[in-house]
Amino acid sequence: MKHALPLNAAIIAGMLILPLGAPLALEALEMAAEENVAPTINRTFKDPELDIDRYAQSFSGESREVFTAREEVIATIGLEPGQTIADIGAGTGIYTRLFAREVGAEGKVLAVDIASDFLAYIDNWADEEGLDQISTILGEDQSPNLPENSVDVIFSSDTYHHFEYPVTMVSEMHKALRDGGAMIIVDYERTPERAQHVRAPKQSVIAEVESAGFKLVAEENISGFSENYFLRFEKN
Repeated sequence: MKHALPLNAAIIAGMLILPLGAPLALEALEMAAEENVAPTINRTFKDPELDIDRYAQSFSGESREVFTAREEVIATIGLEPGQTIADIGAGTGIYTRLFAREVGAEGKVLAVDIASDFLAYIDNWADEEGLDQISTILGEDQSPNLPENSVDVIFSSDTYHHFEYPVTMVSEMHKALRDGGAMIIVDYERTPERAQHVRAPKQSVIAEVESAGFKLVAEENISGFSENYFLRFEKN
């Protein structure tokens, strides 16, 4: 399997409307310039000497709720055979593998990450297991590089607080969803112990996501969660 080629992630922020008859100036077009809210948070994942084995082990740790509760999370999402789901921040593919099982051979799983080494790791085991419905996509800081109107469900686990440009990123995810599509965000509650790593509390996350064109439809109860939350949004 090969990584899908990144799309042009540029976003036109606005256009100056000139008086009637005046020529349209190129200077009237400006790029969106959201401030980077966490400039160093992904430095480790961009390291060319990323320790894949270490992360494969830590991501599957029994002390990690998103791992131990993964089957409950999968059941709560409610995927159907033939659907296309994007796994944003796929890491070593813990959920990617489960998504492939749920959507079946006729579905598609797009594993997106900013770390090419993680994607190579997923490619390797997907090839070994014959999971041809899995494709990997190299994401960027401001875009998951997904085609517009291409997916039914977007999922991110332990990833939202790693978005350096959250509103820009979520806006790009909004474009990628088909009409009526769902976006699932699983992330840590912001506690005093995690305040340096988890930038925003849950209510701020909800506000940011809704500002990008989504509507919160449910906060699902996951019995295996005490440190994390599960939010379900729909595309407006």
